Amino acid sequence: MNFWSFAWVLIPIAGIMAGAWSEWLKFKKEQATLGASAESLETSFQELAEKLEQQNATLITRIQNLEAIVTSADWDQLTDVSMPEALPEPEPEIFLPDPEEENREEAERIARKLRS
Repeated sequence: MNFWSFAWVLIPIAGIMAGAWSEWLKFKKEQATLGASAESLETSFQELAEKLEQQNATLITRIQNLEAIVTSADWDQLTDVSMPEALPEPEPEIFLPDPEEENREEAERIARKLRS
């Protein structure tokens, strides 16, 4: 038996290997791209986590301040309904002019101006 009698088998095997090689190169290129995006996602996640920690610390401080206000003796005096003099007087109501009336007056003023 001669080696060249089985050489025809090498041609399909070489084609399969070339296809596998090109697919592997595509995969490596995509993996490199995804790796870079994963790193950027990780850094942005870290930034968001730090901002969240800062916001939580701010909210905890605000809650502690509110607790201090509510538990103080002055708060009890301000919210005691048996002492009406401790409550501030309500401010007088402010009445805004009627927009329809203003529009009508403006239309009459423009009409008078056009007539003269």
